Amino acid sequence: MFNIIKQAVNNFMESIEAKAEEIKDIPKEGYVAKISIHGDENYNIYLVVPEEKLSYLANYYFGDDEYDAKDLTNEIANQIIGNAKIIAAKKNVNFDISVPEFLGKFDKNIKFDDILAFKFNGGKAFYILFKGK
Repeated sequence: MFNIIKQAVNNFMESIEAKAEEIKDIPKEGYVAKISIHGDENYNIYLVVPEEKLSYLANYYFGDDEYDAKDLTNEIANQIIGNAKIIAAKKNVNFDISVPEFLGKFDKNIKFDDILAFKFNGGKAFYILFKGK
């Protein structure tokens, strides 16, 4: 699943004309969207995006940094995990995804088994947390 998610992140980065660099880090802050996947793979996936990255994406998409944190965080999660579903299907890994659930600001009490962290355009990283089900 991790290679599928990495490929989906790279696809997302290409769509916004950026390049992601995988790093070793743990989340400290950001807004969180949760998506569950069920099928051949079963996880709760938490996307943690710092405000700085949301502002960058709002400027990229809308030309200013006015945005709704809930809508933008959920949309990023939808784009990455939705693309992962397409990539997975081509590899005969099938799963369904839930509608993203906005959880607000990152809470250090979120339990996770594994993590992917990515940096793009310098500054703070964004994170994808995995909790097996």
